[in-house]
Amino acid sequence: MKLERVLTKLKFDDSVSGYALVTNVGHPFLSFSLPDEVLPQIKGTLKIHVNDLKLMNILTDQGSVILARVDPEWVLVVLFTPELHLGGALSRTQAVVDLLVQVDLPPPPKFAPEPEIEVVIEEPDVVEEVLPEEEEESLPSEEAEEVEVFHGCVVLRGKRYSEAMTLDSKLNLAMKRTYSNLGVDILLVIDEKMTVYKIAEHLAKPVEQVLEAVTWCVNESITDVECPDEQEPGQKEIIELPLFEGQIKKAKKQHRAVLELCDGTRTLHQIATVLGIQYFAALQSTIPYRGKTLKFIRTDKITRG
Repeated sequence: MKLERVLTKLKFDDSVSGYALVTNVGHPFLSFSLPDEVLPQIKGTLKIHVNDLKLMNILTDQGSVILARVDPEWVLVVLFTPELHLGGALSRTQAVVDLLVQVDLPPPPKFAPEPEIEVVIEEPDVVEEVLPEEEEESLPSEEAEEVEVFHGCVVLRGKRYSEAMTLDSKLNLAMKRTYSNLGVDILLVIDEKMTVYKIAEHLAKPVEQVLEAVTWCVNESITDVECPDEQEPGQKEIIELPLFEGQIKKAKKQHRAVLELCDGTRTLHQIATVLGIQYFAALQSTIPYRGKTLKFIRTDKITRG
């Protein structure tokens, strides 16, 4: 069973406000709309209960947060809306954990080792500090020609993949400064089969944003790509356009702004951008109507390499 298929149960659950897989010290990865404000409470709880954690509830201003042990290295965190009762939140989280234990999860990123400082005493009261060789920033020996990456390229692990996945290494920090957690999320889901487009679809991120991050990683030798020999000037990309065919006055008021723009000409990402809201919020406004008064039209989009 694939990780993305399991997490879809949470992504399309209208009682879920956000979720993430976190390490035993609370570093979030594969995070989806989990507010930053709840992270300190999650980290504090893990610090106290990490060794005996199985299934635990934290009450926050945003709703109930359920922490559930998946394996010795990963914890599933799910934030539910305040309307859902605790029993329902616990049972829904456990159902996802039961599926996650069947998934071959990647190991979490490693912490960079603390650098050791060698002290050389040449004469009394004179101390010279010598930095170890590993502190020298590893740079490519020669400038590599930039690789052109487009959405149809399959993403592979590069020679500096492990270095980038080592927490607080110079490369890891540079990636986070540039792309926040998106870079690490991309590296975690690489299975050397998915294209840039499929990774964006899996992470529910704009293709252009993922394409930019993958390109950066390729140029830093973190990832590699396998692309078709030639990209057609008009490369076809399948996209889905939501079309609402019901009566807008019968829809919930908080959903109407999104549904009014579901006219079969825009993607959900575009609608979220127009309204200035998160993609997840736009998605939540369509879920109650899917298969009833709202359908998705699959069509070809012509993209440029």
